[in-house]
Amino acid sequence: MARTDGRTEHSGDTFAAELRRLRQRARLTLEALAESSGVSVRAIGGLERGHSLGPQRRTVTALADGLGLGEADRARLEGLAEAGRPRPVTAPAGWAVPPRELPDFAGREPELARLASLAAGPGTPVAVLSGPGGIGKTTLAVRAARLIAGSRGLDVLHVNLRGLDPEPLGAHAALFRLLKALAVADRDIHDEVDGRSGQFRALFEQHPAVLVLDNARDEEQVRPLLPGAGAGLVLVTSRRLLTGLEGVHRVPVPTLGAAEGRRLLASIIGDVDGPRGEGLDELAAVCGGLPLALRIVGNRLATRPAWSAGELANRLADSGRRLEQIRAGDLQITAAFRMSYDQLSMAARCLCRRLALVPGPDFDVALASVLGGARPPLATDLLDTEDVLEELHELGLLSQSDDGRYGFHDLIRLFAAERLAAEEEPAGRAALTRTAVEWLLEVTAAAGRWFDPDHGAGPAHWRHPVDLSSSEAAAAWLRAESDNWFGAVRTAAAQGWDRLVVDTADAVHWFSNQWMLWPHWQELFTLSAAAAQRVGDPVAHATQLYNLSWATAQNGDTGQAVAAALEAARIAEQAGAERQQAWALHFAARALTTTDPAASLPYAQQSERLFARVDDWTGRTSVLMSVAVTLLSLGEPGAAVEKLQEGLEIARRPPAGEAWQTVADVLLTSGHFYLATAHQAVQQYDLAESAYRTAADNAGRTGMTLHQGRVQLKLAQLQHQRGRLTEAASTLAAARERFTEADATAEITATEELLKAWSGTDGG
Repeated sequence: MARTDGRTEHSGDTFAAELRRLRQRARLTLEALAESSGVSVRAIGGLERGHSLGPQRRTVTALADGLGLGEADRARLEGLAEAGRPRPVTAPAGWAVPPRELPDFAGREPELARLASLAAGPGTPVAVLSGPGGIGKTTLAVRAARLIAGSRGLDVLHVNLRGLDPEPLGAHAALFRLLKALAVADRDIHDEVDGRSGQFRALFEQHPAVLVLDNARDEEQVRPLLPGAGAGLVLVTSRRLLTGLEGVHRVPVPTLGAAEGRRLLASIIGDVDGPRGEGLDELAAVCGGLPLALRIVGNRLATRPAWSAGELANRLADSGRRLEQIRAGDLQITAAFRMSYDQLSMAARCLCRRLALVPGPDFDVALASVLGGARPPLATDLLDTEDVLEELHELGLLSQSDDGRYGFHDLIRLFAAERLAAEEEPAGRAALTRTAVEWLLEVTAAAGRWFDPDHGAGPAHWRHPVDLSSSEAAAAWLRAESDNWFGAVRTAAAQGWDRLVVDTADAVHWFSNQWMLWPHWQELFTLSAAAAQRVGDPVAHATQLYNLSWATAQNGDTGQAVAAALEAARIAEQAGAERQQAWALHFAARALTTTDPAASLPYAQQSERLFARVDDWTGRTSVLMSVAVTLLSLGEPGAAVEKLQEGLEIARRPPAGEAWQTVADVLLTSGHFYLATAHQAVQQYDLAESAYRTAADNAGRTGMTLHQGRVQLKLAQLQHQRGRLTEAASTLAAARERFTEADATAEITATEELLKAWSGTDGG
């Protein structure tokens, strides 16, 4: 009789009939066969009723074992199962044939493993592979489909839904292709989408396969194409997240790592061991791990045997020409991005291109609102902006981190900048840049006020939707947005907006004690010192120069630190600014302490006299401690203890106000640390331990994590020296935790090496 899949069968010559005959011959009930084979009663009953014409090999093997079949019966049963399984799609059918698999596939091991794991689960799982254009979704899906299908004896069905075309492939047409691929005659295909969808689900259950629904536009296009029961797998690729699809597994497709990118380039180019391979890592880095970009530049290099990878990388180094250079024949990276851009609403296009002005690699909703035109942004503006950002994220043009921040891929950022230049007037771009810079630096200054003891709080009437309700919130914003506000400082300096630069540096210099490992303090104060000089403000110039001296000394450049501090002292003296002169001499002394304490002492003593004259509580306390450190370096611990005790006595009586108490805690931390060092130098070990503990407690209370770790490290070394090995190891482990919190890489390494060394000697 005729069958809808195009094959014929003879009555009684089917897997269902043969299974029933063999079970009855063995005098087994359904329950007994289920127990002996491990196949469920429901599944066996379904097989005998013909619900599946060709069950999987592992099911047939289990049934044959349960029936105790001999070789001939086993072969016949397997043959009937094979005859009932769907045939591979052949060229004449040609309705759902997957694209050619690329021979130079590289990486994606975690994603392939996850998809294989999903395929091994029950039912027909659906995985949505999402990501921006050029990320390699289709390549990954086809690779995974072929591997999984090959391992399970399944076919691969592929339909390009053309989701980015002006007229995507509708579900009605897609189902027609799938039904034709499953050998359904035209006359048997239903006219309506619902009917075709039901037909497809029924056939897919009988003939499971790995189905790739490629380049989907939206959920409405995909839903009718999803099968129900069966033992197959569905892979949906889309630039959109398709968040409306229920019960699916989401597999975001990331960029390739550095090693994977290099492997892909090497496989395309060929011989990279010789001169042509020089600069391959740089070339891969320029592409940012985007597979399409890697493939384009790889093809371009492969067709130019006279070029090396380094030469092409140099051509791509200019960000202004990079996108136009990433092309090979009809492959062009901008075409992939433009297809997504054209899908956006007008508001999303506008924000997409304007976000190219964000100075840092990521941003929050408030900054996006400013670039969208809200100044100042209000809560309602944030809600509207979130909707637009979600549209950009949904289409893969923006990524979103776990903490809710958004960011571009580097190449998509360049594309957005191109669109900005092409679609908005220069005057408008300049005005928008100024608005963003002013807003960022206004919030930066407000956050910095929390750490300035003259303020110790945010502005009284704060109008921006940025949480600056506490010093912790202010510090969190300054850290999270550091690339953006510092990028705004750089822009302001380049544009000659000098007062903005000076005011920002002045606002955050107190915060530098909270975040000493930030790598840009030296550049910040270099820019602010130059800006103050251009403004013609000698007091501000001197202030920014001694701030620069502090930052330069932190980076280990003593000579430059001393030079900046002495220049600040000279300018301040000429301006009659004794307070600034005292601070400048103090920083000159600090920079010289470790390399030339004898030269340091006169500067420290002169600074001490000036601070006493101008009655600067912070400066007087700080310089007394600096004098003590210098005396320690000169081998005079007794004199150092006297100075430290004098400084600590002043530090215990700060001016009124919570912010001044925080400064006092910082000074008390430093003072007790140096006091412990002085006691240790004269072998007063109990006093030294007590001072170390006080310093560590103060540092922990004020959030000085790095300082706390350094104090605990010294305390651990003293405990180890005194033979208290277990206690020392515990203190050292606590120091390592503090260094880890502060992301202090060098200190973490040193601490771990010391722990290892102690473990070896203690155990020996």
